[in-house]
Amino acid sequence: MSRSTSQGFTLIELMLVLVLMAMMFTLTPPLMHKAFPALKLKAAARDLVQEIRFVQQSAIISGSQSKISFQLQIDQYQSDLVNQGAVRQLPEGISFMAESSDNREQVLVLHFYPDGSSSGGLIRLGNKTRGFVITVDWLTSRVEILDSREFKEDASFKV
Repeated sequence: MSRSTSQGFTLIELMLVLVLMAMMFTLTPPLMHKAFPALKLKAAARDLVQEIRFVQQSAIISGSQSKISFQLQIDQYQSDLVNQGAVRQLPEGISFMAESSDNREQVLVLHFYPDGSSSGGLIRLGNKTRGFVITVDWLTSRVEILDSREFKEDASFKV
């Protein structure tokens, strides 16, 4: 007759796991707090791109011109098709950016036409540490979102 060995965990092993888990939970919130502004910026940029694409598709489907306008100085935007034209504010800590605030236009309006073309333009969106550039091609109305570090003014997709 052979003696079977116990197949469980000791109290010391369980305590060690609990201590490690407690340490992990105390370190995670500060790390998440640092990552939150970047995630918020990316979500705002994606939401804006999604709305621009919706306005573009609506112009094609309806057969009539549509637009979305950006109040760059006060970080607001509105479209004639989303939320009955209600003006929306960018999330706190996120703003429209420009190379210099002196020559920054007050209002940028992107027009979309039934043939699939647009007036074209680019929108710079950012917070204190990071930025994105949303480009709208004038001929195809293709909407792209690029990291501001990847965007080159003289690139082929310049609008």
